[in-house]
Amino acid sequence: MAVERMAKICLIGPRSELDETLEQLHRVELVHLADAHRESYDLSSTPADTNRATRADELRFLATELVALLELAGIRVADSDDRVDVVPGAADVAQIRRDIEDVAPRVEALTAHRDRLEDERVILPRYIAPLRQLLPLIPDIADLTEDELRRLRLDTVALVLNTDDESVVALLREELAGHLDDRFELVHTRMDDGVIGCVLVFPHKETRAVHELLGKEHVRHVAVPKDYERFSLTVTVARMQERLAAIPGEIAAVDAELTALLAPRTGRWLDELASLRAELEQTDAAGLTGSTERTFVLVGWVPRRDLPALEAALATSLHPSIVIEEMPVDRHDPSAPVLLRNQRPARPFEFLVKLMDLPRPGTLDPTGLMTLFLPILFGAMVGDVIYGALLLVIAIVMKRRITSPGPLRDLASVLFVGSIWSIVFGVLFGEALGDLGKNVLGFDWALWFYRPDGLVPLLVFAIALGATHIVLGLALGIWQGWRERHRGEVLERTGTLLALVGVFGLAALAAGMLPGGTITPVIALIVVGLVLAMIAHGRMGVLMAPLELIGVLSNILSYLRIAAVGLASAYLAIVANRFAELGPIWFGIIVAAFFHALNLALAGFSPMIQSMRLHYVEFFSKFFAGGGHPFRAFGARADRRDRPVPDQQRTDGALAP
Repeated sequence: MAVERMAKICLIGPRSELDETLEQLHRVELVHLADAHRESYDLSSTPADTNRATRADELRFLATELVALLELAGIRVADSDDRVDVVPGAADVAQIRRDIEDVAPRVEALTAHRDRLEDERVILPRYIAPLRQLLPLIPDIADLTEDELRRLRLDTVALVLNTDDESVVALLREELAGHLDDRFELVHTRMDDGVIGCVLVFPHKETRAVHELLGKEHVRHVAVPKDYERFSLTVTVARMQERLAAIPGEIAAVDAELTALLAPRTGRWLDELASLRAELEQTDAAGLTGSTERTFVLVGWVPRRDLPALEAALATSLHPSIVIEEMPVDRHDPSAPVLLRNQRPARPFEFLVKLMDLPRPGTLDPTGLMTLFLPILFGAMVGDVIYGALLLVIAIVMKRRITSPGPLRDLASVLFVGSIWSIVFGVLFGEALGDLGKNVLGFDWALWFYRPDGLVPLLVFAIALGATHIVLGLALGIWQGWRERHRGEVLERTGTLLALVGVFGLAALAAGMLPGGTITPVIALIVVGLVLAMIAHGRMGVLMAPLELIGVLSNILSYLRIAAVGLASAYLAIVANRFAELGPIWFGIIVAAFFHALNLALAGFSPMIQSMRLHYVEFFSKFFAGGGHPFRAFGARADRRDRPVPDQQRTDGALAP
């Protein structure tokens, strides 16, 4: 259960061999590079290489261009994704530049056209909405074209007043009358969103004066795009609607043309992007190396069990003048990266541990314990054969559809194990869709007890499970404190554990499970435990030790949520079954199915959250020491940078090609 032990290595060689050394480390994918400048010996930074910096800038520019092109082709490329295993130096910059320049003009033209279409799709509704509401105000004039209005020596302006106070219209009418006398017509109506729409008709020769007046009064007018200026308002609205309906088809045509242009090239671009990022990774790694006048110094971490394989692989590929030295290191060194290496059944649970924090180097990895206890807690809360079977089907479907490694696939594996335990507890509790199985079979088929009728044994089971979990956590905390020589922690947790055992003894005495003569040793356990905890806390021990014991007892009582969540699920299933008996049978079945579906959704969510909480808050607090930073193998693809090298890649202590 301990975190993977790390070995610290130092590579020293001629500065001229730095790039080749980094390439070989990139190939083996086993070393987590550290900053050599933070070591105790005096090192200067590797002198800046102008050519290296210039090339790095070009590589970043080309990588950005490729990412943009791939995303246009519908391929989302994360910053850390790699498609193939490549080594630094493989990027053909000239070829990549030609590939980009080959499509850039056409891509720019198509994307610019698409942007114009998108702008038009957004802007046109802003014209259509107010114009459609203003049309009824002037039905006769609305049908006149711009040329017809000019022959009549008339102009029209559509206005929008940002108010719902009609007295503003009266004031505007007065201002217009002061300039135009009675040579205008102003009609208005209330529009949506607290505004008033107006249409103003006036002589053509007064156009300049009217616009100056409106500008002074800060009145917003609706000016239609130039393509629609010569149409009547009625025709303008109709043409805009036709255009709005046609735009999605034109956008789809542009997208299809882009896809046809880019799709044949995406495979090569993904490979080229991987090569660019590999070389950029080497450039960044060069900044971590230190140097003297003629040599480079490179420091890294490697899993101790992989050290022989690394040495064997580098012995045949590095320059003979390069020296590899293992450096002395404390297994609790906080600068060491953390690698969790668990057996395959436990690996899906690693991401649940990482959700909280990574353990410190040299401390316990709780993944195995979480693999054991979390599905049991989950299953005890669901505790239904049918719900468990349905969750099992959901987990299997998720695992088949999510083929790439990641949190969702891990979560599906966790749900898979939890659903099996749900079926097991469903058999023990005799539940299948609540009491439906019990009623159909006609007798109590529970192998243990039926939860709605067995409240006391259910509560005792939850408390016993919590006590087991907490006692195990305290025992692990004592063991870890002893290994790390933290005497205060050992005393505190030992004292708390002894006092807790004494409290259990008092409870057993009260229940008549122990003879009365055992009260003296039980009280002695509590007193001794509290005294040890007080010593660990120093001057504040008189206050902190009892509070610590109360906190541990409250942690155990928190496991009553196992009973509470389980009973809530069972009773909701029973209520759903009762609904099936009401009204027409078809209606009852629909209502019952809805509540069972709701209960199934809650069964997949709430027990998982509660199980994780019991681990993070109650269990981990007794021994877990966080604060580690993840192991990142230089050169490894993103999906396995914090994964160990599979055993099938090892051959006689060396890396297989």
